[in-house]
Amino acid sequence: MNHKKSMRIFWLSLCLLLVSGTVIIAVVQYRSHKREAEKDSVEENNEQMLGTRPTLIDDLDNEQSMSDRQTAGHSMQPDHTHENEPVKPANGSTVRYQFELKVINGRLDVYYYHTETLFFHTGIPYSILTVEQRQELQDGKYFVDEQDLYGYLESCTS
Repeated sequence: MNHKKSMRIFWLSLCLLLVSGTVIIAVVQYRSHKREAEKDSVEENNEQMLGTRPTLIDDLDNEQSMSDRQTAGHSMQPDHTHENEPVKPANGSTVRYQFELKVINGRLDVYYYHTETLFFHTGIPYSILTVEQRQELQDGKYFVDEQDLYGYLESCTS
């Protein structure tokens, strides 16, 4: 009889240990997922605030660039007639651009070359660019690969 009682206690203890371990693992996973979700929502809120609340200076710069483009005869829409067409530099080799910078809502955005497909939002305000950088954007700023693109964006923010 003593043997049966000790076996019951053993199995009961083992089951309780298993259940408590499972509960602890579930709580730890839940908390880590909750932290990740909170972190993601904070990042989304920051991106939305940066992308949807242009300042008065950004609005003025955006209006200035639009009027400059219109007076220069440039269209605000991309020219799709040369889509994915190789560009020939002065040395005679062909270059295929992959990305282009555009100013949208007073900020720089990266699009795939001559498309309306967004590659990513940079969050860089147009207002912080130098006069030379603004002129480059008006003339069209294109990049062959991501390395060139990121190098240029880094130069804009430094």
